Amino acid sequence: MTTGACTYALTCSASTLRNADMPQRLTAAYGAGFTGLGLRLVDHRASGLAPAELLTGLQNHDLRLLELEHSWDWAAPTRDAAEDEIWALADTVGFRQLNVSMFVEHPPLPALADGFGALCDRAAKRGVLVALEFMPFTAVRTLAEAAAVVRAAGRDNGGILLDLWHWRRTSATVEDLAAVSPHWITALQLCEARVTALPDLREEARHHRELPGRGMGASGATASLVAAMAGLGLTCPVTVEMFSDELDALPPPETANAAAAAGAEVLAAAGWAAGTWETNLETRGAAR
Repeated sequence: MTTGACTYALTCSASTLRNADMPQRLTAAYGAGFTGLGLRLVDHRASGLAPAELLTGLQNHDLRLLELEHSWDWAAPTRDAAEDEIWALADTVGFRQLNVSMFVEHPPLPALADGFGALCDRAAKRGVLVALEFMPFTAVRTLAEAAAVVRAAGRDNGGILLDLWHWRRTSATVEDLAAVSPHWITALQLCEARVTALPDLREEARHHRELPGRGMGASGATASLVAAMAGLGLTCPVTVEMFSDELDALPPPETANAAAAAGAEVLAAAGWAAGTWETNLETRGAAR
């Protein structure tokens, strides 16, 4: 591994380098010291690479694909053809978890739980976790709602993705997290919200996030929150996910270095013991 800004086992999430092409993304993430990469399905499509070629690129940069993202109505009765591409990447490249959200309003819990469980079953055939992400502007808006879906689905490979921007903008608390099994948390995404929210939360979420430890997380607030999460038994992979027009304007290596340095600074201040990619896999079912 090259000497970069990162001294922890961190993953560079898909949107942190969203404007970089695949060669730039791989080189920048590697140079900053990230050990994992996140991608959106659209990133792979735009690269023009076959899955085997993507795997070679990752291996040449000492990177592993932690997470793949794609938004579609996974609770619909008819399966989306995009799943064929997702599972092809799982079979050839391999990735730890599929991050999903739900932008389509469905009837109450049973429909979402049934759809989530079925998706988990398809993912389990590839050894993939499914991480449900709550967002204030989606059909699964809060940590409690995500936990209700995961609990009702009852799949060992189903869990929750914790994104600190969504945490802040849904006013989640450590007490809320204490009601959720730590084994359900598949990964923690570091980023921060502005001190003052914008009127349009979608606009803010997609364009104006702050680096970890900045904004609402200044003066050690993010580090204290992460330390409290660790105190509840949270031991999972950590990523840095930045949606930032300001960072987008920088060359990819500068963006990657800034993200890695900020993430590592928060983890060091929190006294975080970094989890491995395999963390929680054996204990998830026992915790239900």
